Amino acid sequence: MISNSERQRSMRRVAAPGLLLVLALALGLWLGPYALSLYHLETGGRALETALVRVFPDRLAPEQVVDGKKLDAGAAHLQAAVRWDPRDVQARRLLARVYLSQGLPEAALAELEAALRVRPANPLLRLELGDVYDTLGQAEEAIQAYEAGYIGSRQMPLAANYMKLAEAHVGQGGGDIAIDLWRHALAADPGNLYALYRLAQMHRALGDDKTAQMYEEQLRRFELRSVVIPLDFRMADYLGQAMAGLVEDRLWERQTLLNVVSFQVQQFAEGVPGLMTERVLQTLLERWPQDPDLLSRRSELERRRGGSTQ
Repeated sequence: MISNSERQRSMRRVAAPGLLLVLALALGLWLGPYALSLYHLETGGRALETALVRVFPDRLAPEQVVDGKKLDAGAAHLQAAVRWDPRDVQARRLLARVYLSQGLPEAALAELEAALRVRPANPLLRLELGDVYDTLGQAEEAIQAYEAGYIGSRQMPLAANYMKLAEAHVGQGGGDIAIDLWRHALAADPGNLYALYRLAQMHRALGDDKTAQMYEEQLRRFELRSVVIPLDFRMADYLGQAMAGLVEDRLWERQTLLNVVSFQVQQFAEGVPGLMTERVLQTLLERWPQDPDLLSRRSELERRRGGSTQ
């Protein structure tokens, strides 16, 4: 006869494979969504790398679409990744890239807000949220997000938003607030020519001649970094406005302006910097549309870029 102990051992041997199968199935059901999410994330990410070309390497911004079909396929995979795992932060970050490049900043904002609900303390997500607010033109929200993300590489868009808010406060009669915002812009972008120029103007308008003279002296003896072409269209506009204003207010000689423009054309003619140099020249030519020296430098820029600019 079979003893009770032998019978129990036999039952355990029979039950063990079944238990392992149940555990394996349960593990598969639990891991399955994550595995599928990872697959779609990897596939979608690879599609984006061939579908998009970054314009600004240091921030989240609309990108050049070089393959629309691959972009659509990548977006579909990333959307599937989020369906399988709604907490997939990386998939949502990549979807924000897609939506910004498709001209859908509100959709990009929704993805980053969902990612922040998963990782609210992540500074990179805060910076990218600031980038989307920047694209939407929401200056106060962009500043708050950049500051919450400890600024990182976002000094340029942060300064641009400080200056945008400063100009808005000037229009509303808030000179003191504008001064504080221009100072913040200088802290984010040291040597910013427009912020220095507007601070000199505002202090002069408020009767603070001593402080105005201090800024005017800095503008006369500007540092090279103050006239380096910024990789931001708004900042290029501001730079051109400041350069024109300095000549009109006789803080710069006309030859100083021409020397600076020559330096910019020689050093910043190719790629995205070339587009920004063109914007500076356009801003100057709006003031002096028939200036032969500025027109000559624009022609030189066109020659260096290898084609005509509009």
